[in-house]
Amino acid sequence: MSDWGSPASVVVPLFVSPASNYGSANVIAAILNAANSAAARTWVANLVTYAPVFLPFPYPCNRFFWVNGTTTTSTNVDCGIYSWDGTRIFNTGSTAQGTASTVQYVTPSSVFVLDAGRYYFAWTCNNTTNRGYSMNAVSGQSAGRLAGLLEETTGSFGLPATMTPVAWARAWGPSVCGVTRTTTGF
Repeated sequence: MSDWGSPASVVVPLFVSPASNYGSANVIAAILNAANSAAARTWVANLVTYAPVFLPFPYPCNRFFWVNGTTTTSTNVDCGIYSWDGTRIFNTGSTAQGTASTVQYVTPSSVFVLDAGRYYFAWTCNNTTNRGYSMNAVSGQSAGRLAGLLEETTGSFGLPATMTPVAWARAWGPSVCGVTRTTTGF
C-alpha cells in the first residue's frame, strides 16, 4: 500500500487587503458593491480609517502598500495594522507620498509574520490636499458600518498606539491598502 504523503501546503496570496478574499471581504463586496471599483478621495486631515481583515493562515509581512490618488502634494501617510483588541502591531510611520496614481510600498525594518486571526488595517494622512484611493460605496455610511469599518479623528498626524474608534461616518468604503508577502511588485 502506498503512502498518502503529507497534506498540501496552504497557498498564501501575494497580498492581503480589506478588499481581498479574506475576512470581511465577502461582506464588503456584497454591501459596498466592490464592482464599483476604487476612486481617489480628497481626504480629511488626521482621519484614521480602520478596516477589518481576517487571516485564515499565518501571513509574512514583507511590505505595506497603499494606492496614491491623483494629488499627492506635500502629503505624508501612515499605514499600519492593529490587533483585534485595538493595539497597534506595526505602522510605517510618516512616509511622504510618492508618484500620483500609483501603488506605494514601505518595507518594515524587520519582516514579521501575522498569526491567523482578526486584524484592522489602518490608513491616515496629514492634510486635505491628498487623494488616497478607497473603495466606492453604493449605500454610503450604512454600508461601511455593516462592513465593520471604523474611524478616528486624531488631534495630530500618525496612527495612535491604541485605537479609540467611533462609528463609520463616511460615504465611501475602505482605503486601498494592505500587506504583501513579496519583496517586489505584487
